[in-house]
Amino acid sequence: MSLPSSLKPCLLLLFLCLLDVSTIKSKPLTQETVLFGAKFPALYVIGDSLVDSGNNNHLETMAKSNFPPYGSDFEGGKPTGRFSNGKTIADYIAIYYGLPLVPAYMELSEEQKNNTSTGINYASASCGILPGTGKQVGKCLSMSVQVDLFKETIDKNLKKKFKTQSELSKHLAESLFMTAIGINDYSFFYNKTIDANDFATKLLHEFLIQIKRLHGLGARKFFINNLKPLGCYPNIIAHTVPRGSCDDDLYLAVALYNAKLRRSLSHMKQKFSKTSFLYSDYFNFMLGLRGPSSNHASSNLMNSTSPCCPSVYDGGVLMFCSANSSSCTMPDTHIFFDPFHPTQLANFMYAIGCFQERKICHVVRD
Repeated sequence: MSLPSSLKPCLLLLFLCLLDVSTIKSKPLTQETVLFGAKFPALYVIGDSLVDSGNNNHLETMAKSNFPPYGSDFEGGKPTGRFSNGKTIADYIAIYYGLPLVPAYMELSEEQKNNTSTGINYASASCGILPGTGKQVGKCLSMSVQVDLFKETIDKNLKKKFKTQSELSKHLAESLFMTAIGINDYSFFYNKTIDANDFATKLLHEFLIQIKRLHGLGARKFFINNLKPLGCYPNIIAHTVPRGSCDDDLYLAVALYNAKLRRSLSHMKQKFSKTSFLYSDYFNFMLGLRGPSSNHASSNLMNSTSPCCPSVYDGGVLMFCSANSSSCTMPDTHIFFDPFHPTQLANFMYAIGCFQERKICHVVRD
């Protein structure tokens, strides 16, 4: 028997009290050993809209979120360019490691870049690993361009901040490099006429080229997120039969890429000495929020089939809210804030699963 909808907000509030949200705002969740090693001096973020913190604000694109109702639960209730009502998983990763929220590269002046040594976010909504991904909705920063910008940060900014090459190399080697990118390549280019194995192999090849470039620039500690279960997202399941069930072809295609990615990190670990990888299983985390079911249909207290914004979703083409979109009154009752992106609560639950429960994130040992 399902619960009356009127009880769900009450149960969620109780759930939040039990979690004690304040614990993740200022320090690691427990007193045990910090996951993935010592204190990192900086967090550098390569990614897409899952972790974009404002870069697309400065690009000519339809993929923007610098207007209400985005940011309604962010600090000060301000829309910043994050595709959520609040913090992203990159924000919670920074908080866990005692770092300030990572500023968007495009938001910083040259003087600010010269004085920033705790990390920069290069993520760009709608973009992906392949250079042509996302261009259908406007300009964005592909993964290779993001790595180019990081190299520019080293050459133009960090070399001014650190007096010697030794100090710079130490900073880069001890910093954390997070990636969350690739799902837009599936959104824009994958279809049932394409061989899933070939597509995954090509995409992974291009991804690893950029990881090797980062390694060549001095990166040694990587936080790698796998791809989300796109086949189970609101913009997809609005068109499935029965409505709300996952698109199995897309679901399995992304799962295939993730399996290849995980194996490749073991090979990279063996190939590069003094290099560490933390693998984040974002795919299964998001599936877990839907609840257990043979066809991945929702059985969770949280609404996992409809976004909070727009409050009435008809499965339209756009994956974002528009500036005049109406939204739900309680985002914490939803997994998704818009048809393609999670709510702050879902992102917080990711942080709990990764850092406290340690069921999502695992250091690659072999």
